[in-house]
Amino acid sequence: MIHSMNNMASSLVITPSFDKAFRILDAITAISSNVFDGSLDAKICFVHLHKCGGTSITQAIKSCYQSLSSITDNNTFHLNGAAASKAAHKSFENHLDSEDEDYLIGKFREHLLLYHMYQSKIKYAAGHFSFSEIAYQNFSGKYAFVTVLRDPVKRWISAYLYSRYGQYATPNLDEDFSDFLNSERAFKGGCLYVKSIGGLDKTGNYTSEAAIERAKENLHKFSVVGFLEHQEIFVKQFEQQFGRKLRIRKYNRTNKSKTFKKSLISEEIEAKIREICRPDIEVYQYAMNNFLQNKYLVN
Repeated sequence: MIHSMNNMASSLVITPSFDKAFRILDAITAISSNVFDGSLDAKICFVHLHKCGGTSITQAIKSCYQSLSSITDNNTFHLNGAAASKAAHKSFENHLDSEDEDYLIGKFREHLLLYHMYQSKIKYAAGHFSFSEIAYQNFSGKYAFVTVLRDPVKRWISAYLYSRYGQYATPNLDEDFSDFLNSERAFKGGCLYVKSIGGLDKTGNYTSEAAIERAKENLHKFSVVGFLEHQEIFVKQFEQQFGRKLRIRKYNRTNKSKTFKKSLISEEIEAKIREICRPDIEVYQYAMNNFLQNKYLVN
């Protein structure tokens, strides 16, 4: 019965009011399944890129580790981004004027990641981390690094709509869209992959060729690089690598119609966004050329 309920639920788009209930259902289903198959032994660090389907994928991977023992002895770590940012601000409030805020917050998150990876009971760590060379050097023999990318222009638009109109809308994101397009926040959104895959740079420059090349090189340190537009291929790659087939639901969707999006994003504005996303587009295209396994593509 649990499996039939799970199959029925998998076809639904999860709304905030049902989110918790479905997560509980997923946990029960996973525990019952893992009683026979055992929980996943391989350790995974999932670098969750904002608005790339990561919340859904994080939950799906987490289910591979859920068991009766994990109820009392949690073996997974999922970064709470909002809490981490608040804690970082309190920790470094005397240095925010002299140091780059994003860099300090990023380093704080890296420290949290390392702290949990050093705990032997933790088998799965996930969150909005930038790729950590320190973590890779110390744990690449124990942890497999996994991430999923999305078309950068679509990701940028989705991130804006989610921040403006989503469940956890950003309180101070209230300027006119045309003004936002010329803001520092908008330009930062265009090099998220360079920062998150290439790793933190104290200079804050994520548009340079050096930063872009570093991101390309770091992609080769991941065991699985997936693409939201080819989610079925990611599921197959994950199963091939780890021996588990993921069941991925849809969480954190913005309830804005395609008509609304079209009314907001004209061809001219999309061209502007494409220019903003130039650094990430270069990384994304490189990833598509090198990590999209064509043998899985269906004509």
